[in-house]
Amino acid sequence: MTKSILYDWRVILMIVLVAVAFLAIQPNITNVNGAQVVYMPINSYIGNLSSRGLISLQTGSIITAVNGVPVHNIQQFYSQLNKSAVVNSSLHLTYRNEIFPYIYGTSTTNIFVEPGAVFNSSTIQTQNVPSTRLNYGLDIIGGTQIEIVPNATNYNSTLVNTLEITLSKRLDVYGISGTTVSTIQTLSGKSFIMISMPNVGESQALSLIQNQGKFYATIGNFTVFNSSNSSESILDVCLSAGCPFGAYQTPTVANGYSFQFGIQMASGAAKNFETGVKALVPSTSNPGYFNKRIHLYLNGVQQGQPLLISTNILTNFNGAITIEGSGVDQQQATSNMKTLQAIMQSGSLPVPLKVVSINSVSPTAGSQFINQIYLLLLVAFVLVSIVIFLRYKDYKVSSLILLTSITEIFIVIGVAAAIHWTLDIPSMAGIIASIGISVDDQIIITDEMRRGSSQEEYAVTKKRISRAFFIIFVSFFSFAAIMFPLLFSTASLFAGFALTTILASLIGLLVTRPAFARIISRLEG
Repeated sequence: MTKSILYDWRVILMIVLVAVAFLAIQPNITNVNGAQVVYMPINSYIGNLSSRGLISLQTGSIITAVNGVPVHNIQQFYSQLNKSAVVNSSLHLTYRNEIFPYIYGTSTTNIFVEPGAVFNSSTIQTQNVPSTRLNYGLDIIGGTQIEIVPNATNYNSTLVNTLEITLSKRLDVYGISGTTVSTIQTLSGKSFIMISMPNVGESQALSLIQNQGKFYATIGNFTVFNSSNSSESILDVCLSAGCPFGAYQTPTVANGYSFQFGIQMASGAAKNFETGVKALVPSTSNPGYFNKRIHLYLNGVQQGQPLLISTNILTNFNGAITIEGSGVDQQQATSNMKTLQAIMQSGSLPVPLKVVSINSVSPTAGSQFINQIYLLLLVAFVLVSIVIFLRYKDYKVSSLILLTSITEIFIVIGVAAAIHWTLDIPSMAGIIASIGISVDDQIIITDEMRRGSSQEEYAVTKKRISRAFFIIFVSFFSFAAIMFPLLFSTASLFAGFALTTILASLIGLLVTRPAFARIISRLEG
């Protein structure tokens, strides 16, 4: 009987998803330790070297030794860093980068210590290697939440949306995991931007948001735009129709989902661009374009695909050029256009920012929250176990129901890890609530398997399973209809709860319920 169950495709699918969820969550069973890089400020000594490509250290690297001395946590790392940073000598950092789950590559970065170089938590921010790959919200692990609006008398949703995209792009480059940027609209119609940054303090969060990003572009080895120099920067980017310095066209079906928008360069940037283009020759593989492309960089990280340069781009050149692109559909093309606009504005935001409110949660309070949540999960399973056992007086059936529910929750958490969904308190509450839904559905299947008004009806297993799944399907779609609108709520509290409960119910409906029905039918003979 056991062999026939394990060969069933429903059970095989459930086992495969459990394995995939395990790899997505990736608990630290190999006991990898050290100081994992969270953030290197662009203006710090190590961050500056990294952004210029002089050292290969990056966000996510796990530093395991300083000058050959092993470090197992962040306290040992900073202590050894201060001891080893000797002026006019090399500092050797040994680190590991993950190639595949549980497979790491080891490298060494050599940093020459110049006079005046500073090495502390403001130079390179690290954390102890996390126990899993799950992203927790700031209400669980601590962090900072900031509400901002454009510092302008009159602003509209287009400007707020532009700010959101620009800030998202900048924070993505910094590589701080779990950071979310979203636009919230009030009942009065006004919009503001909500930024949540787990594991980041108030001062650092404000610095990341308010400081200017470093944007530059190159043609070959020649720099044409540079936001660090006002005379070599991009003065303005066309965001709507009627721009005085270039064309603007949104992607539509009629134009094959292609777009274009103009940019206005400062005098130095225009001169650099003209010099760089005149040194090019026409491409043999792309007729109508030059042999080299424009490469865009934000804080030292290349952004997107390099841009082709038309051979007639300097015709009537007056410091403004048109950026063109496309996508496979309107949604992708629009996203590509907004991303390019955001990158080119990253050196300076379109308008100054005004902080409406700033709230922080200490890591200590956050750790207490997560301990309480896991305790609630344990209590919920214990109480459910008691009720199920009292109901059936059969430890096999009771154990199977509980094991299936645990499997379902594990797969849900694995999906959250795979899609980098941030688990906050509402999301965890949704997971707890889904335990009840899971148990209810399995009780329906079990009861249908055990009932029957006649021997003939009792013998037809498919009829009983079909009747149980009809009830489960109706229940799921009714529940989803209630929860679905909450996914688009401006309050993240509702969205997190709705997503996890719907996701858990869907996984149960498609994966764990069919597997459970197959196993219980075998147990019941």
